[in-house]
Amino acid sequence: MEDLLKLYKEARAKLMKAKELPMDEEDKKLINSMLSDVQFAIDWLHKGHNPGPRRGIHRRSGRQRTITVDPLHMQSYAQPAACGSPTTLSDFERFQIDDALSTLSEREKQAYILHFGLCFSMRQVALEMGITKGAVQTMLERAEKKILDNKANSLFLVG
Repeated sequence: MEDLLKLYKEARAKLMKAKELPMDEEDKKLINSMLSDVQFAIDWLHKGHNPGPRRGIHRRSGRQRTITVDPLHMQSYAQPAACGSPTTLSDFERFQIDDALSTLSEREKQAYILHFGLCFSMRQVALEMGITKGAVQTMLERAEKKILDNKANSLFLVG
């Protein structure tokens, strides 16, 4: 593999030198195209996958990229006796989480605590609540939207 990478890098160096020579537009386009293809192959060999940003990790939704409540705080809230001293919540932090969850319906609150507090998967939450996984996902999305709205408008959640 390293030999192949070395050959591609040598080809890239030769193409870069050839690019500096005087030539017509058609030859420049051809050299640039070859240079692009060689660079793509080098990137592929370095990364071990297609170098374009089309992997699953790059296609996350906004909901997957944002965290509405610190996961450690939510776990400490859901299981206060199981947490060690670094995640022990103060009374004010517990009050803030209560305030953030206050706008949720009982089912949304249950799903939110099971998923984010007790680290249940969406499938496990669905089995526990007797609903479908899609319903759990919709419920969690609605809950996160309500919490974000509450964080933006609540005086207790500032800071």
